[in-house]
Amino acid sequence: MELGKRISKVLERHPIIKDFFLFCLVTILFHRLYWHTNMNTWLFGPYTEEVFSFFTLIAFKGTEFLSNIFFTSPFDAIDSSIKFYTINALQEKEYYCIMQVVADCSGIKQIFQVFMLMLVLPSKFWKRMIYFLFSIFVVLFFNIIRIVSLTSVLLNHPQSYELVHDWIGRPFHYVIILGIWIIWLQFFARPKKR
Repeated sequence: MELGKRISKVLERHPIIKDFFLFCLVTILFHRLYWHTNMNTWLFGPYTEEVFSFFTLIAFKGTEFLSNIFFTSPFDAIDSSIKFYTINALQEKEYYCIMQVVADCSGIKQIFQVFMLMLVLPSKFWKRMIYFLFSIFVVLFFNIIRIVSLTSVLLNHPQSYELVHDWIGRPFHYVIILGIWIIWLQFFARPKKR
């Protein structure tokens, strides 16, 4: 009983601890739902494939646009793939590096996660939904940055691609989502004291 009171007092004095616990809890719950249920289908119903195709196209077009700016190697953008090539002695294209943007690269899972966080965070519902709409653009932008960075790794250091994809690229999403959450709590969640 005494321990419960102590914890309650600490949480009252330091709401950031409670908020961080909530962030972790929602993140874990979200992942359990996402990986162990058919979450995409019950959210989008018969339009699931169209929704994923739409967000995958955004990721692909953004990757193509930035690849034109940052990469000097010639490439073709075909069927949601960036295909780097060289011209051989017969004046034919030889593809040597292919980055395919698939549905798992769409950023939609991260958008879901931000949405679930916004449902449980403090403040008025309409404010949270406006912030969520802006957050979608942030998630999509940084997802494209992530894909272009991974493309650079695949192009220049292909032996490191899996390592970078799994241990830097994936956690990168959580850093962005944590940043979105921190900005919300810091600037928008609670009324400012005068």
